[in-house]
Amino acid sequence: MKRFLLVVLIGFAAGALAHIGFYAFRRPTVENRLAKNLAWMQAEFQLDDQQYSRIRALHDRTGPELERLFTVLRTTHEELLRLEEMRRTADKVDFLAYHQAKAANRNARSQCRSLTLDLVYAVAEVMNPAQRTRYFSLVGNGVELSNPAGLPPS
Repeated sequence: MKRFLLVVLIGFAAGALAHIGFYAFRRPTVENRLAKNLAWMQAEFQLDDQQYSRIRALHDRTGPELERLFTVLRTTHEELLRLEEMRRTADKVDFLAYHQAKAANRNARSQCRSLTLDLVYAVAEVMNPAQRTRYFSLVGNGVELSNPAGLPPS
């Protein structure tokens, strides 16, 4: 019986280690996703090398801050879910924790929106008018666009 349990335990450990190792090395990094998306953008909008390098620099500059904000959003969302679960199961409400999590989430959303709009408009400024029109038609579905100062209407 002990031998059977030992074999099962070793098999389970080996399987878990293989699973973790596989996904640790196969998970796409932010840099890989960015390079893939920018390559698509270069082909889709027929960007020249100068435009591509300027757009790459814009994404490199804003990427870390957006990643930090996404982490805040994920964390505050999980905290709000935890507080809701506590309310339902224990019939206990921590109003202060709820207010703090909600305020942090709202603040991070606002910063994300602002930073994303700044990035979209900065990228559009690099493009020629035809590219810009096409770009706004694609990103306008996911981003609430307004006419930025300094950019002529397309």
